[in-house]
Amino acid sequence: MKKITIILSLIILPNCKGQDSKLSERISENLETQKNMLTVENILKDQLESGSSGLYEETADGETYNYKNKDLEVTIPILKEKLEISGFRFLNNEDFNSRIKVLFGRIINSNSDSKYLYLSPIDKCERVINFYRNKNTASANLPSYYIIKNINFITDLYALPELINYQKEYPNLAKIEDSIKIHIVKDGNNVKLNLWKNEKDLAKRRFINQQLLISRNKYLFNDDKSQFPWLIMHDEFFMRSLVTDFGYTEDKKLLKWALENTHLPFFYTYAKKNDLQELGKLLWTKDCNGEIRVHQNTLDLLKEMSTPDENLYIRYIAEYLTNIEHLNANKELSDAQIAKIAAYLLTWGEQYKYDKHYDYNQMFMGYFWNFMDDGTYDKEFKKNNYYGLPKFKEWYEAAKKEENIFEGYENYLNDEPQPLDYKHKARPIK
Repeated sequence: MKKITIILSLIILPNCKGQDSKLSERISENLETQKNMLTVENILKDQLESGSSGLYEETADGETYNYKNKDLEVTIPILKEKLEISGFRFLNNEDFNSRIKVLFGRIINSNSDSKYLYLSPIDKCERVINFYRNKNTASANLPSYYIIKNINFITDLYALPELINYQKEYPNLAKIEDSIKIHIVKDGNNVKLNLWKNEKDLAKRRFINQQLLISRNKYLFNDDKSQFPWLIMHDEFFMRSLVTDFGYTEDKKLLKWALENTHLPFFYTYAKKNDLQELGKLLWTKDCNGEIRVHQNTLDLLKEMSTPDENLYIRYIAEYLTNIEHLNANKELSDAQIAKIAAYLLTWGEQYKYDKHYDYNQMFMGYFWNFMDDGTYDKEFKKNNYYGLPKFKEWYEAAKKEENIFEGYENYLNDEPQPLDYKHKARPIK
């Protein structure tokens, strides 16, 4: 027998090295799958026992489960698989990191220990990773998104029941909900738990979550413009925040949609402060390093969308400049930062002074020099070599030399002249 065994071994071993390697890979994959299943089961059990939310002292909805790193971690293989099935093309690290910088102004270090990059449009410079689900609870006051590094996609934080049909895939765990006491005491408060099995339209929510994951990532990273209509219908807050909070203006269709859906009522002499602040979000962004980026793409599109008869945007830019210091009441901006914003907007607006189809005379640079610039901004303009803006120096120096067209007409104005006053000044004031 010993001789036979040796002979067989000599015959089999040389031909099985490749098979042994594949067998080892399968064993490793199976072990990893079992490990992941165990993790899913553990976390799903915790989430089910804590309910989907709670009614605190019968007065307010709130979280009854403290989401942590492990809750995000356990969803990543699930999310990755859904993206793979959808045909999503995962970018390599270099291309993905470059895209993240363009979209969100953030720099990824793929070699750092952190597996995620945290994003919130409310606090876009936050570096600490908060674990918040984007749902209608107190914790959702800070909308949160997670960049999954080295796998390279973006996601919300989901509870497992929001992603998988746990009652079908884990029937034994699902039975836990049948014996849970829904009236508990938490942190000294009486709480009535809302169980996941009682969540309305949970299956529909899972579908929406999956579609959101796929559409958002295909649009952002695969340049799939076919996802745009669905996203502006179902992901409006995120899509708008790309422009207004993160300063992404490279997609002209998205930018135009954001402009057209910014509340700018028919122009009147004093625009509401909130309207102007919303307009400002489309015009410039303050990056985490304090650098101001004025969006030339926005200004170019505004010019394209403006005509002598449809000139609302031109007058609103003038109104924004008129109020730019008042809008800075909380001192978000320094004089130097205001100067940079003003320089771009003044140059953009002054072009209409030299266009006979508009004839807005001193609506932009003339007003700014006569009523706003005590020399502070002029110094900043010169210090920064007029920001390299064509015509800016020439036009601003010309504006300084002109006589204020409202000189002697103070009694006809209740306050400083407004954009509409300049628009009508071509005709004599009576």
